[in-house]
Amino acid sequence: MVVCLSTVGAGILHRIEGHLDGLQYQHILQNVMVPSVRMFYPEGMIHLQQHHSSIHDSRVVQEWLSWQVDVKLLDWPPRAPDMNPIENMWSEVKRTMQETWPVLPPRNSDELWTLVSDGWNEVPSPTRYIRSLIESMTRQMKLVVEAEGFWTYY
Repeated sequence: MVVCLSTVGAGILHRIEGHLDGLQYQHILQNVMVPSVRMFYPEGMIHLQQHHSSIHDSRVVQEWLSWQVDVKLLDWPPRAPDMNPIENMWSEVKRTMQETWPVLPPRNSDELWTLVSDGWNEVPSPTRYIRSLIESMTRQMKLVVEAEGFWTYY
């Protein structure tokens, strides 16, 4: 699942079929992420934050990014994935899912997808929660600078 977050809300939740590779990720950036961002921000620069996974750093993704005049990739510390606000959002989705988890666990990927997407859509006050995550980034960045780029316990 791939999503984007902004201070005005969350983008489209996208189900990944099979094993995610660079070509599929590039397709998602172009056909899911950009349209999601444009729902909230019809014009202007898109600031993309991603960690340094091999998929994100793949040739096809880097080439696509190089051709995008309205997508700016933010410089991100290689050892700071804990700073990504989406991780906190996924934790909230998991908490929401646990509150509504059925008696039996999902039997297949379709049932799991239903639970995850329902959990995503049922996060209490998602826009306010997302805004607080994004606004906390300044404090988190300060802690990472103080830790000289290493993990923090934020």
